[in-house]
Formats: sequence, C-alpha cells, structure tokens
Amino acid sequence: MINFTFNHIALSVKDVDESVAFYQKVFHFKEIENTASNSKTRWLTIGYGKQLHLKPRPNFEIKINKAVHFAF
Repeated sequence: MINFTFNHIALSVKDVDESVAFYQKVFHFKEIENTASNSKTRWLTIGYGKQLHLKPRPNFEIKINKAVHFAF
C-alpha cells in the first residue's frame, strides 16, 4: 500500500502582501523561506510540517487552475 502525505496547498492571490497579512493575523501562520525559487511566491507554515504557498497573480482573474493544487 502506498502511503501519501499532505505537503502544501498553493493559492493564487491578487495581493500577496495583503494575503500574507491576513493568514498571519487570523490563523497566526508564520512565514518561512521559499526554498524552491526566486519567485515572489511566499510560503507560510501551517503546522505539522504543512505549508501554504501564496502565488501573486495581480493581473489575472483568480480561478481554479494549475497554480491551485494539493501536493502529495
């Protein structure tokens, strides 16, 4: 049997700074280093080794797309 584990959720957002502030204020998520790229995507730890990645998409209509995903 294969054992999958949840790693992170990535969300596209219009304003990444505003979104980070929201998740920090409401959920007390801590920002961590984006170790995957030099992009402006910001990472937050949501506990237990799980992460939330906020991808800035200021000039796009936010829809469910490939940038919104669950990683296993």
